[in-house]
Amino acid sequence: MAGKRSKGLGVNSDKLLIYMLYAVVFIVILQHIEVFIGYAILVALLAIPFLLLRWYTKREKNQQVLQAGLNEIDRMDSIQFGQYVGALFESKGYSVEYTAKSAEYGADLLLHKGAYSIAVQATQYNSPVGVKAVQEASSGKEFYKANEAWAVTNHTFTKHACSYAEKLDVKLIDRNDLIHFASETKVIAKPQETRPT
Repeated sequence: MAGKRSKGLGVNSDKLLIYMLYAVVFIVILQHIEVFIGYAILVALLAIPFLLLRWYTKREKNQQVLQAGLNEIDRMDSIQFGQYVGALFESKGYSVEYTAKSAEYGADLLLHKGAYSIAVQATQYNSPVGVKAVQEASSGKEFYKANEAWAVTNHTFTKHACSYAEKLDVKLIDRNDLIHFASETKVIAKPQETRPT
């Protein structure tokens, strides 16, 4: 007898008890439907201003970042430049996912349009950018299983970086491309601020 289990309630009895509990809850809700509808409306009314404020704040922050002139971009640190690049592409219809700085695996941010994704290495630098940025973008593409890899800079790329990017199929976006993208989003970028190549 020690090996036998007592039967208790079977699976069907447990389901019956759950259905009975749902029925009791449903009856209570029906009896007090006005109260539940009132609470639902109250929650919705409280949530709408919060969500609108969150959306507006994010939009304003992106606009402030996008309004940065090229001289300001050149003075940004790497995190601010990554945010600028993210805001720029978000204004072009991409959803942006920032990677953790401690574990970026080559990509500072990921751009998404539907199921299509792009790993982006954003490099703010005061001289031409070399092959390291290209390698990081390519690594980010592999790690995040992205469809494309882009290396973006506020400056230009070295010849070696350009030939390496061609071999690794990494798209390079330099200062002139940033000016072009910014002008498309109606952001004022003064031509006299461009750095000679």
